[in-house]
Amino acid sequence: MVIAAVGVVSIPSGLIASGFVQIVQSKNKVKRGEDPISPGGRAGDDWYEIHYRTLEGVDPPPSPLGPKVDEWQHAVNKFLNGTKISGSHTQWTRVSYASRVFIFAVIISNVLAVLVESIPRIDKAVGNQAGNFFDVFEAFSVMIFASEYILRLFCAPKNREALYSTFIYATTFFGIVDLLSTAPWFVQEALIATGRLNAGGDSAKIFRLFRIFRILQLEDFITAFSKLDNVFRASKDVLKATGLMALIIWVGCGALFFIFEENNPNWRVCDASIPLSTPDPNQPGCYDFGSTAACNQIYPGLCTQKAFTDMPNALYYTAVFLGGEWGVVDFTWPGRMVCLFLCVIGIGLYAIPIGSLFDSFGAVLGMGGDDDEEEERAEEGPEGK
Repeated sequence: MVIAAVGVVSIPSGLIASGFVQIVQSKNKVKRGEDPISPGGRAGDDWYEIHYRTLEGVDPPPSPLGPKVDEWQHAVNKFLNGTKISGSHTQWTRVSYASRVFIFAVIISNVLAVLVESIPRIDKAVGNQAGNFFDVFEAFSVMIFASEYILRLFCAPKNREALYSTFIYATTFFGIVDLLSTAPWFVQEALIATGRLNAGGDSAKIFRLFRIFRILQLEDFITAFSKLDNVFRASKDVLKATGLMALIIWVGCGALFFIFEENNPNWRVCDASIPLSTPDPNQPGCYDFGSTAACNQIYPGLCTQKAFTDMPNALYYTAVFLGGEWGVVDFTWPGRMVCLFLCVIGIGLYAIPIGSLFDSFGAVLGMGGDDDEEEERAEEGPEGK
C-alpha cells in the first residue's frame, strides 16, 4: 500500500484536479484575450517585475553627493551583488564570492546556535552568565549583518534589483529581512541597559529566538519566499474557483460528521466506576446512553466526549482528515460513507488549490521548460543559434 497502491489509487484524483485547473485557466484566458501576461512578462508579475523590466539598459542615476560617492556605490554594489552578464547569470570576484560564502556560513551558524542554546545541558556547560560564548557570537553576527545592511542601503541607488532606490530596497522582502536580522538585538541591548530587561530572564529568550528568522537571509542565495506573492497572483483565478469548492467540501463534510457522529458512543469516555454496557435498563452503562449529555444526567461529571462535540470541533477533525490523517476512525455507518467520499473524491478536490500553487510556483521560478528555452534563445540572439 505504501510503496505503490496509494499512488495508483490517487491517479484519478490527480486527473480530476488537472482537468479542473485547465478548464478554469482556459476560461479566464478567453475572458482576458489570448495573452493574459504582459509582453516579456511571466505569470504573477506585479509592479516590481514590470518596473524592473523597464530599467533594462538604463544607467543608474548619479549621486547628488558627487562622482566620488558614485564610484564608491558602484564598487560596493559590485562587491555585494556581483555583475550581471546575461539572464540570471552573475559574475563574482574572488573576494566577493568568499564574502558570500562567509555570510552563508554565519547564517547557518546562527540557526544552529539557536537550536543548541535551547538545550539546557549545553547552555549550562557553556555558561548561562552574561558574556558567554553565545552572547559573544551573537554580537559578532549582528555586527556582520548590520554592516552588510548599511552597505546595501548605501549601494541601492546603483542596484537594478533595488530599482535604483534605497527606499525600495528597505521596503522589499530582502530589506525587511536584513533589518529584522539585526534590530531585535539592538532593542534587547537597549532594554538591558535601561534595566527594563533581565539578560538571563525568560523574556530575553524571545529576543534570542528572533535569530532563527535569519534563515530567511538564505533567500539571497536560493529563491523561495520572496516569490510567494507572485505565486498567489499567478494562481488567483484557479484559487477563486477551487477555494470555494474546497470550503464547501470542508464545511459540508464537517457538518455531516457532526450530524452523524455527535452521539456516537465510540467517542465517549466514562469513569472507571461506570460499566461499559449492562443488560439492566435501570442502571445503563457508558455505551448504553443515546448521548454524552444523557450519560451525565445519570452520572454527573463522569462522562466526557472530545470528538465531534460541536461544529468547530467537527471542522477541526475534518481539516485533519482532508490532510490525509485519520485521528479517529470508529465512525457510524453514515459517517463511514462520508469517510469514503473524502478518501475517493473529497481529498483530491480539496487539494486542487495546493496543486495550483505548486504549478504556479514552478512557472514563477522559471521552470516552464519550453518557455525557458525560448527565452534563452531570445537572449542569445542570432549568434547563439
